[in-house]
Amino acid sequence: MSPLIIIVAVVMAVIGSVMMLKPSAKQARLAEQRLEAIKLGLQVKLENFEPESEKNGVRNDIRGAQYLRFFPDVKSQQIKWRVVRQPAWDSEGLPESWSWHDKDSMPDLDKLNALLKELPADVLLVESFDNRVALITEESKDSTALLINDWLEQVTRL
Repeated sequence: MSPLIIIVAVVMAVIGSVMMLKPSAKQARLAEQRLEAIKLGLQVKLENFEPESEKNGVRNDIRGAQYLRFFPDVKSQQIKWRVVRQPAWDSEGLPESWSWHDKDSMPDLDKLNALLKELPADVLLVESFDNRVALITEESKDSTALLINDWLEQVTRL
């Protein structure tokens, strides 16, 4: 083998290895979005929500990024309500494709429905506790950190 071919092969192997380490465009967008959300005061983590199927009929696990606004001054961790974008037994008062997972205290349904209709299809779960509000999203290009922050502000006021 010619030394030139060996040198070209080695250079291509090195360049290929470096290119594999570079984040994809999607990974770069998500990293930027998550950093912006953290700067806005949100907590971000990857979440696998396992519904209580026998209790409410929600069948499928919900996997995605959870964006959470925490209220450290509130000590109670009691759930108020949780809705999921899946068919289930109880969807009374909610827009099509949304169902109740929990509803210990009812929010203002008109305001909740207006919010749910505004959310893009990648938002799979919205929940409100005494000490936090959160949503789980698949993080499509339709969801930006500013929009998510605005949605969580609206959930807080319900």
